[in-house]
Amino acid sequence: MSRSITQVEDDTAGPVEAWLEEIAGASQQPVEVVREVLAEHGVRAHTALPRPHRILVTAVDFEGVRPAPDGQQHDVADIPFRFHWEPGPGVWCLASTGKNEAGKSSVLEIILWCLRGRAGLQRDVRSWLRRVRTEFVLDDEPLVVEMTVTGGIPTGSVVSKQTGAELASFDGMKAFEESMDAFMLDRLGLEPLRTQQKPRGDVEALPVTGELSWPSYASGLYINRKGLGHLLGNESRNALPTRLLELFLGAPWAPTMVAASVAQKVVAAQLSAARQRAAADAQARRAQLGELTRQLEAERARLEALPEQGQAAADLSAAYRTLTAATATAGEAQRALAAARLRHDTLEEQRHSLAQAVQTAQEAALAQAFFHTLMPSVCPRCDTKVSKEQWAREQEGHCSLCTSRLPEPTDHDAHGDEETETTDDLRRALAGVQQEAEDAAGLLAAAQAQALTAADAVARAETALQEALKNPGTSERRTVELAVARLEGAVAERTGRFADLDAAVDITPLEVANAVLKAAEKAAHTRRTAALKHVLKDVEKDIVTMGRALGLEMLQCVELGTGATLTVWKGGQQHTYGSLTEGEQLRLKIVTTTALLRHGIRSGVGRHPGLLIVDSPGAEEVDSKDLRLMVQDLVKLTDMAPELQVIIATARGEDVASLIPEGQLRLAPPGARLW
Repeated sequence: MSRSITQVEDDTAGPVEAWLEEIAGASQQPVEVVREVLAEHGVRAHTALPRPHRILVTAVDFEGVRPAPDGQQHDVADIPFRFHWEPGPGVWCLASTGKNEAGKSSVLEIILWCLRGRAGLQRDVRSWLRRVRTEFVLDDEPLVVEMTVTGGIPTGSVVSKQTGAELASFDGMKAFEESMDAFMLDRLGLEPLRTQQKPRGDVEALPVTGELSWPSYASGLYINRKGLGHLLGNESRNALPTRLLELFLGAPWAPTMVAASVAQKVVAAQLSAARQRAAADAQARRAQLGELTRQLEAERARLEALPEQGQAAADLSAAYRTLTAATATAGEAQRALAAARLRHDTLEEQRHSLAQAVQTAQEAALAQAFFHTLMPSVCPRCDTKVSKEQWAREQEGHCSLCTSRLPEPTDHDAHGDEETETTDDLRRALAGVQQEAEDAAGLLAAAQAQALTAADAVARAETALQEALKNPGTSERRTVELAVARLEGAVAERTGRFADLDAAVDITPLEVANAVLKAAEKAAHTRRTAALKHVLKDVEKDIVTMGRALGLEMLQCVELGTGATLTVWKGGQQHTYGSLTEGEQLRLKIVTTTALLRHGIRSGVGRHPGLLIVDSPGAEEVDSKDLRLMVQDLVKLTDMAPELQVIIATARGEDVASLIPEGQLRLAPPGARLW
């Protein structure tokens, strides 16, 4: 009796906490750090998978226009066509009698196009289509994919027949694939398969991460000649056959293993790149330091080889000293000149102010004396004549114009004396300031002369220094000394604060993440592999039994690896699946898929959606007897699991007609097309 893969996981894998503890021990990191790393990289523990879902195709209907056959284009117009078929559970067959171009494979491809959103139809057939409608039941909900096709490009929607609600819509090839991808992943409870791949032609580039989504899963629904080289699915990139094996058997921990593996490869590449950059930077710095040290030693040797300068060096030192002294003297002379100019300008301003004051006092005294002697005859304001009465008042001591009392003669004398005294004081002050200004002008002239003399001395000293520097020996020594000083500073800097620059590149977080993810992948792989190995033994027995029944009489045993590899022993020799003939590959691919489906159904944990489409099972070296046995076994499989649906297309309708249940065979008339 086969064991449930979930039971095996419960026996061997343990709870999530045990998994985390194992990772912590292997990576030597605390559990909290492990949790953080796994969360950062999207790695979750999948100890039990969601319940399986089922797909059942219930109707396919399409119509369009195809061109007339070659040689009849001038006699017959384009030929309209329509196809309608309503399959159900069990084995259903599209068949012709010896005609390969009857449209059987196109019907299968149209069904798959509607289910997965990705077209496998030949371009000419797709261009003939005008309308396509496929109905299917997903679990218990009837759904419809309906679209118009213009120039091979679809426009349509996914609608629930129960509610009439539009669940998805699309316009174009890419939009159709993306819509069905999102819709089917959600409804089937599947997760995109994470992948990583190194870019071609760039060994240092980081891996490019991506996802294998619903169209990749859907390859497990379809068996045809193009995929015979692969035991499961139709390609081997990104370990797709392994992922499909896990899908058929509902393997726990498989998504965890894949997510951890992809994340670890990305982190490992980042870590390798960081280490390479750090090593390259350190090597570049060491090389730079070595070159600077070499240059320093060379310049020191060059300096030691230069002859002593003797008198030239003494002349240069003297020139420097002379220039320094001349510059100091010139500075003092400029400061003295500035002080003398300030003193002179201040005294000139005082002299000018006193001269104006003396002139003003003299003019005031003269005006007063003049106006006191006048006898006004008219008012200076309004030209009114002064009357005799007004003159009489002046004799009495009052002004003839304003009636104010006139000052006494003694008052005039006293006031005149005061004014005279003030004017004399101003004249004396002016004379003193004028003398000081003349003295300051002399000092200023002397300071200017001293400044000019000092400036000339500086110019002569600079000229002498330049002449001394032009000495070839002196110039070369000076250049070498400067080079030595510069190189000593550069070497000291790189052996000082930059000496530990290599340690500044912190790759610890990447190292921790790499260790945790590697341990997580290994722990999940151990649990997933242990669970698969128990159930694969039962699957191997079914493969041998069914293979012998399908004409592989020499088949002794097989080994189905957890990586979806198949090793075959027949006729006393060991063979790989890829080394077998196409006929043997077809038989083994069908029986392996059938055995996996049988086990998944018996255990109740397989996640294959229960739809299997087989195109031309009798095309590859399969005789009538073997083909009949193959179809009989598929019928038995559907009898055991009534919810399973198998749709077969074959050009050997006469061989299988009696095996297909009544009403489930669509057989084209001899020499005619199905549509």
